Amino acid sequence: MKTIGLLGGMSWESTLEYYRLINLEIKNKLGGSHSAKILMYSFDYHELEKCLSEGRWDLITTLLIQAGQRLKQAGAELLVMCANTMHIVADAVEQGVGLPLIHIVKSTLDQAKKLGLNKLALLGTMYTMESPLYPTIFKASGLDIILPPKRAMGMIHRTIYQELILGVLKASSRDQFLSIINQLKDEGAQGVILGCTEIPLLIKPEHLPDFFVLDTMKIHAMAAAESALS
Repeated sequence: MKTIGLLGGMSWESTLEYYRLINLEIKNKLGGSHSAKILMYSFDYHELEKCLSEGRWDLITTLLIQAGQRLKQAGAELLVMCANTMHIVADAVEQGVGLPLIHIVKSTLDQAKKLGLNKLALLGTMYTMESPLYPTIFKASGLDIILPPKRAMGMIHRTIYQELILGVLKASSRDQFLSIINQLKDEGAQGVILGCTEIPLLIKPEHLPDFFVLDTMKIHAMAAAESALS
């Protein structure tokens, strides 16, 4: 089994779930008392959030590479960034650290293809929704991404930063998210990508029983466990 290096704390609320899901999958695969070999670097997300607000992607990349190198020196054999937004610089981080990086968007694309989907709604931070991250990778495989209206994007972003990363889960916010998703369903979306690792804390598949829900955190964690066992 390979040792997984987690770049976490983005936010710690979802990093907790990464740790649980990866260990659960390893136990399911190997049985008995098995668990995952994990090293973690957990950021003070306030520092990264400040860089994001200032558009300092150069500094974010440097910080991610430095943390990844520390994990590599400690014995990590593959890298997992526990966030969607930070994958905007995933290629640079993978190259800078020199470890295979399990890409959250590519893992989600694989799942969408397995399900036979070709048009998906995307919810995430403004950084993720406004970037070419998902559209570029999905378009290369013939899949389309559709986004919420600008006003709805703002609401989603505010909820992530003012509620979800603080561990606040409101039924009223869930209702607003579900309303946005249903609007995108009416526009032809066959499913929704929960493209922020905090959104699955609020929206569960049972809230959308007749719709494909791609939980990027769970998909990513499963891909990490599979890679560790390969």
